Amino acid sequence: ALQIEGDSKSARRPPAEDRPSSRRPRRSPRDWVRGILRAGLPQLPLTTLNSVISVTALARKLFPDKEPPATRVGVATSVGVMNVVGCWFGGAPACHGAGGLAGQYRFGARGGASVFALGLLKIAVALVLGDALALRAVRAFPLSVLGALLAVAGLVLAAAGA
Repeated sequence: ALQIEGDSKSARRPPAEDRPSSRRPRRSPRDWVRGILRAGLPQLPLTTLNSVISVTALARKLFPDKEPPATRVGVATSVGVMNVVGCWFGGAPACHGAGGLAGQYRFGARGGASVFALGLLKIAVALVLGDALALRAVRAFPLSVLGALLAVAGLVLAAAGA
């Protein structure tokens, strides 16, 4: 069970470090170049392999009768649009990782409705708990359960590669 410590006033107003800021930091051209060289370029091979090539290969293996199959161009476009649009709303970078597909498939997801339901659940948690309480709920999530989910996703990926 999630336990929130403190008085009712602190439950309504999260600590300053958990509150989003509406201020946009100013970045110099040098900051942009350094960020692209240190974070953007090193991320490209990982994103290309895990979010595009692995996802399309795993989707073809898990859903051989699906027409039309997921294409590399379609998945890459989806990841790109999701990140370009999301960054303007304060979203964190995201992708369609092969581990997520493998884990969802192993636990019963077979179509778009399951992803839609998961998205609705996440939105409901955010709306009901708010950002600070949702963050505390995520931090309270047992690491052993997370480890088990990651192990199952890894086993599914290993089995798909065999």
